[in-house]
Amino acid sequence: MTPGESRVNYLIWCPLRLGEPVRSHILALLEADDNSHQVVESLQRSGHKVMPCKRFIDAVSILEKGRFDLVISDVHLENGGSVFDFIIWVRRNASTRETPFAMFSYHPSAMGKYVEDGVRTTARLLGVAKYISMDEFDSDDFRRQIDALLPKSDEVAKPSTHEKWLKK
Repeated sequence: MTPGESRVNYLIWCPLRLGEPVRSHILALLEADDNSHQVVESLQRSGHKVMPCKRFIDAVSILEKGRFDLVISDVHLENGGSVFDFIIWVRRNASTRETPFAMFSYHPSAMGKYVEDGVRTTARLLGVAKYISMDEFDSDDFRRQIDALLPKSDEVAKPSTHEKWLKK
């Protein structure tokens, strides 16, 4: 491994029940485990497959090797990377530039709420399709907002190359 490279240390592939159609493949860059589990469970109820990861560098590595229908990211990343750098990378990369991107702020701090308008505006200018902020997680509302960014349920997502992923 060369300097600057990262080994993906946190991958949990969250499968659906056998035989269920997959609507979409979603990459979720979410640092907090409770937040990640809530998002994954919520989106699985709509038939999505979700690959959560915790670090910006891991998300970049995953996106370089697979195709996703949506990327969801924490607004305030604390353990490696700026969310704005991540958005810029996604938009500059030929294989991901058309991928819808959503930002999610769960239980924002007082400072997070104070800077929210500026962050939301910057995110929109960088091509973020949806900015979701929730003091308390509302699974149904979250799912509705995410589902609005994706193909309708009768348009089953195409198979992608990321199903071969193994935890390293």
